Amino acid sequence: MPMLPKRGCSEPGCGAFAAAGESRCEEHARKHRTDSQRLNDSQRGSRVERGYDSAHQRLRVLCFQRDEWRCRGCGWEPDVVRDCRLAGIEAPPPDVVLEELRRAKQAGERHLHADHIVPIEGRNDPRRLDLDNMQTLCDTCHRRKTMKENGLRPVARMETRMAAPGSDREAGQIPGARPR
Repeated sequence: MPMLPKRGCSEPGCGAFAAAGESRCEEHARKHRTDSQRLNDSQRGSRVERGYDSAHQRLRVLCFQRDEWRCRGCGWEPDVVRDCRLAGIEAPPPDVVLEELRRAKQAGERHLHADHIVPIEGRNDPRRLDLDNMQTLCDTCHRRKTMKENGLRPVARMETRMAAPGSDREAGQIPGARPR
């Protein structure tokens, strides 16, 4: 599949290039996400006010362990868990996996969320600490689910938008390639 050409960062005065399919360079994309999150968080209240306290943190780890540290949406798992699974050994201790997830989140990389299947309405919602109402999702699947719940249409990934519809995917052919 042909790659899209890199383009200049859309931030005024920045001479860096954005990754294919992106509008900002990595530095400005990270800053933009942080500014947007800060504005959004100031309107939503603190984590604790929204019900994400120490009891939720403990339940979150139980959710990850129950789901074997794997996204229920797409199957993604942290590298340290995948490496152990492929080697045929037990998953590493939770602290090791949580540290990898923390590092990945801070770096703007893929990580896991303990998602409420039925969204909670705040601290007093009885489903807030119900393990049966939680599932492990990667940040991509979690973002997609949240957008859908909020009535927004998630943006398809570039590979999906460029793929030709039809049976060529099922046949293992390269999307958009001409049949022989």
